[in-house]
Amino acid sequence: MWVIVEQGRWAKSLFVIIMTAGLLSACTSQQQTDLEQALPCPSVGILGGSEELTLSTGGSDITDIVLTGEIERVLSECVYDIDDGLILVNLAFRGTAEIGPAATTREITVPFFIALTEVNARVLRKDVFLLNLTFPGNQRSISFIHTIEEVKVPFVARIDGSAYEILVGFQLTPEQLEFNRRQN
Repeated sequence: MWVIVEQGRWAKSLFVIIMTAGLLSACTSQQQTDLEQALPCPSVGILGGSEELTLSTGGSDITDIVLTGEIERVLSECVYDIDDGLILVNLAFRGTAEIGPAATTREITVPFFIALTEVNARVLRKDVFLLNLTFPGNQRSISFIHTIEEVKVPFVARIDGSAYEILVGFQLTPEQLEFNRRQN
């Protein structure tokens, strides 16, 4: 951008131009911050049928149970990164686990998933992770909280966080899923 100023007044004009540019960028920055704070986060929840896990040695007797677990609640917070077209979501889920009579160790790793979906529609992405559960001393049951930082959700104009749902659950085998259905 070229600015033509009269001789002798260049410093004053340059100052005005710099101040105006600074104010405009501050307004844009404040408007963007206000927009980011006003936009909704994706909803979060536990996928029905995957909130409970029973690990067993293969038998159906209570003495065959290695571990039972339950995801009880999921919470989230999000931040919009409009420049990069992302919603960064931090998740935390709380649950309980109980070690069974067939357990041979006090440290058990169980798989869980995070799925990004369109609200009540198709799955856009699903990732499976491992959750390490440790039962200290003689404790047979524990409570746990697990956090996942910066789950990346796409953000484009006119499609904000309310268009998405993030679901959490234990990654179950077909047999475990059927067991859960029979129990409920």
